[in-house]
Amino acid sequence: MLSQEFINEVKERNDITDVIGGYVNLKRSGRNSKGLCPFHSEKTPSFTVYTDTASFYCFGCQTGGDVIGFIRKIENLDYVEAVKFLANRAGIAVPEEGKNDGLSHMRMRIREQNREAGRFFYRSLYSPAGKNALEYFRSRGLTDDTIRRFGLGWSPDGWDMLVRHLGELGYKRDEILAADLGYTSRKGGIIDRFRNRVMFPIIDLQGNVVAFGGRKFTDDVSGGKYVNTSDTLIYRKTNNLFAMNMAKNSKSRELILCEGYMDVIALHQAGFSNAVAALGTAVTPQQARIIHKYADRVILSQDGDEAGQKSIARSIPIMNDEGLDVRVLEITGAKDPDEFIKKYGPERFKMLLDGCSNDIEYSIMRIGSKYDVSTDDGRLHYLREVCEYLGGLGNLEREVYAARIADKLRVEKNAVLSQAEASARRRKKSEMEKDFREMAKTTAGIGNKINPERSVKLRASNAEYALLAILFNHQDMIPKAAQELPPSDFVTDFGKRIYSAFIELNQSGQEVSVSLLSQQFSDEETSEIVKIINSEKSVGTNDYDNFIEIIRKEHFTPDPREAAKLSSEELLAQMYRMKKEKK
Repeated sequence: MLSQEFINEVKERNDITDVIGGYVNLKRSGRNSKGLCPFHSEKTPSFTVYTDTASFYCFGCQTGGDVIGFIRKIENLDYVEAVKFLANRAGIAVPEEGKNDGLSHMRMRIREQNREAGRFFYRSLYSPAGKNALEYFRSRGLTDDTIRRFGLGWSPDGWDMLVRHLGELGYKRDEILAADLGYTSRKGGIIDRFRNRVMFPIIDLQGNVVAFGGRKFTDDVSGGKYVNTSDTLIYRKTNNLFAMNMAKNSKSRELILCEGYMDVIALHQAGFSNAVAALGTAVTPQQARIIHKYADRVILSQDGDEAGQKSIARSIPIMNDEGLDVRVLEITGAKDPDEFIKKYGPERFKMLLDGCSNDIEYSIMRIGSKYDVSTDDGRLHYLREVCEYLGGLGNLEREVYAARIADKLRVEKNAVLSQAEASARRRKKSEMEKDFREMAKTTAGIGNKINPERSVKLRASNAEYALLAILFNHQDMIPKAAQELPPSDFVTDFGKRIYSAFIELNQSGQEVSVSLLSQQFSDEETSEIVKIINSEKSVGTNDYDNFIEIIRKEHFTPDPREAAKLSSEELLAQMYRMKKEKK
């Protein structure tokens, strides 16, 4: 176990604003900093880093914690690994441990297995049994050098060939299952996850094989077109991009986001080393953030079918929210980049890239493709939809594209602009109403799963939250509070647990910190604690006695749900106790 002294040193040497600023574009707001949340998609910043309490909280997705908690979530690490990550960042030597941490050890074993599996698949591809799989790759125009660089392979046509190979190397049943390289059969044994498929290793930014994609290359194989590694301790498909380990080394600050593995590999072989692909899922904010780390512009390249166009439409706002310059590649004469390069060569493809439309032009073009603007009815429907779209743009963009549309349709620019501005006002009003409703729900405690008693005992829980904020930010007052108000007087169970933790840490001579509290509470509970200590910290210490008094009184006030169950005698006795306490 890492000592608390070491953890404290790691936190002191890793300023939370600096650390989070490496992942989120933060802007100062008084003593704090704000930005777009990296854990969910949003257009209005609701993610705040609090300097005073060395914590963060997002009012959009209710995620919060300290610097260790942030690294845990953003890098998909356990607690010890997150501390070590930050220690390495600060150049602090990590103390030697007597034995491996359970999760860390399992992660290491999964990485080792994936490396061995990659070697196994590659050798199998060049074995006599892999002849057809190798021929498939060559029929797609891939050279042996490209196959080697990407570590492509073939999973043999057997039930447990990889599982038996890993077993011979000393890997146990639970380790093979944890790596998702095998799964439990109906008879209780383990069989291979991938069978008779061409294999694409997925490699993280540090060069580790973290997962695999297996593609059907013959109709003889049962199942869907692709079989992919499920999320494991070292892999989440939403947090990775295929070939990003190579593309990050390209000199261009531009990345091409393709639809599939083969498009990426074909582009790399043709000299476009800045191509990557999402991993069988819609583009996520996490992937957009990774892209922005290595590029300022992203070119979206998807198949020309309806599914591909819908994917582009979903990806544009996510990339925009990350602050990327978005372009859309339109391919004519071929269904994808791989086919286009084979037919016309890399030079023509480069011309396509240079002529990409931006995301606004693409979106307007897509709207126009739905209507026949040569008719009055078509023009009217087109103008209604395109003005609604323009309402979501900034003032400058709205002005420019309103002029273009007016010129194209031979209508007054002011007519287009006024409709677009009306749309913008409706959007703003709708967003404000939504924010107000969410604020009202939060204030009233409605839907609070962490503290379900809050909405029923609102006055008491508000006093509890305010008192907890005072005590966290003025910890010298904790001993006084412990004498005047025992934890048993707290009304909500969640507030009682937090208060008890404050007292225990204080009595043991430790500072109450988010880091120490996170070791006693779940991630969701820690997030709620961070919200409490930051949202209520403006409360003055002069109100301390008032909050103590409210909690005492509310402790004797029956829960309305329980009061309805009391007999007349029990209710009278309860009221007598309340009057006595009031005196």
